[in-house]
Amino acid sequence: MPNGGMPLPTHIDPSYKVGDYFHNDTLEGVVFYTYNDYNGLMVSLEETKLPWCDSAHILSETGATNPYDGWNNTNIVTANYDLYYFPTISWSYRRNTWHHVHYPHKLICSRQWYVPSSTEMRYLLMNQAAVNATLDSLGYPTLEDKTYWSSTETGTRGAASVRMQNGQIVIGDSLKTLELYVRAIRTY
Repeated sequence: MPNGGMPLPTHIDPSYKVGDYFHNDTLEGVVFYTYNDYNGLMVSLEETKLPWCDSAHILSETGATNPYDGWNNTNIVTANYDLYYFPTISWSYRRNTWHHVHYPHKLICSRQWYVPSSTEMRYLLMNQAAVNATLDSLGYPTLEDKTYWSSTETGTRGAASVRMQNGQIVIGDSLKTLELYVRAIRTY
């Protein structure tokens, strides 16, 4: 055995379940989806209310149309547009404080904070009770009775919005200049 016959220590990452508070030296959020015991998606503790884009860019078709992959949608917008005109994407992107130094070309090269797709937002709302319990216990705004933007563009003038209504998740097509709520998500 190496190390003078002593076994080498093994690093064991903690496992997480839906509703757990995720916190390490640089990140914090609430787990809302798990791939396995050690990987999944978490949502930001904070939220804001912004338009998807400004009125001058409402007719821009960005190509961010993926209903399953908000990561892809966010990168399409960050690579091709000035984020000043796309407040929801800009807000999530600015949460990645390292981006100015490490990635001046604006592409997010490793999965960091981004605006969820319509399907990812649906997964978040499916686990709303567990997420809200943690958000509330930490003193942050909960997900209740709000309509959220997704990163999924639905056409020239619209993007997918997601809300909980009468116990059902409703995905709608909203005018991109409306001010709706935004949460960022990321992998852990």
